[in-house]
Amino acid sequence: MKDFYIDKTSGENGPTIFGLRLKEQLEKDGLLFNENSSNRVCIISGKIKKGANNILRLDGLYLDAGGKEGKSEILNKRIFKSYRRFDKIVFQSEFSRECYEAFTGIKKENYIINNGAPISFFKESISATRPEGFDKVVIASSKWRRHKRIKECINAFKDKRLKNVALVILGGYKNVDMPNVFCLPRIPHSDLPKYYQMADAMIHLAWLDWCPNTVVEGLASRLPVLCSHNGGTKELVKNDGVVIQLEEDYKIGQEVYLYQPPKVDTNIIVEGILKTLNIPKIQEREDLKISNTALLYSKLFK
Repeated sequence: MKDFYIDKTSGENGPTIFGLRLKEQLEKDGLLFNENSSNRVCIISGKIKKGANNILRLDGLYLDAGGKEGKSEILNKRIFKSYRRFDKIVFQSEFSRECYEAFTGIKKENYIINNGAPISFFKESISATRPEGFDKVVIASSKWRRHKRIKECINAFKDKRLKNVALVILGGYKNVDMPNVFCLPRIPHSDLPKYYQMADAMIHLAWLDWCPNTVVEGLASRLPVLCSHNGGTKELVKNDGVVIQLEEDYKIGQEVYLYQPPKVDTNIIVEGILKTLNIPKIQEREDLKISNTALLYSKLFK
């Protein structure tokens, strides 16, 4: 096995960022990127090549009953078609696998392989400048949409118990008029490690998420993570952070009004932040290195 092909390796969304990282690591491992290769990884959905080793790597699926991005039934149709046709399926999390099986009623041969972070996130380097006058720094990073619940995170920082804690928001979120909240413009991916290394903890309270790259990056940077109990994020965090319950359990196989997340108790978030900040830097997460992720894909090629 000398070559491979990945169908999505450019763009700014989570799947394509991962696709590029996997491509770069496999090339470092000595494989050739070849559009005609018989070892093929399709991100989310794609065409099967006859006689090839076809691997479908699935992200999430569409759950929104409100139709903000369009009807979920229509948006999922192409993805589900690929799910039915491919023989080898790679999920990012158990949560993702359970959702696909529930929505389609079909169980396929599958593998769970987490996203991985480049080595730059694991190396210690000169960090970005911390906000002055604060004892601790919490970082939040995402492509901000309503179900990510950044508004709820910001509201928590109005609590007087967090007056000496700064919240740094990456991703180009709108400016917030609060003395301990700092919204930064979009940061190039190559510069992200120094901003993670500036922080003491990460917060990611998305209502339903699958396997967020940002949390992989935070854990790779040895940050304890505060996350919500629904979705696949807690599978990444494991014992390296705090998991809080902000709403009822999500019932696998049901659509929800994704962009109208349930109301939350801000006090639970504040207590979770304080608890997370009491956790020291976590141990290196070997399982989240992109080199380990690439090795697992290479085994599927063989």
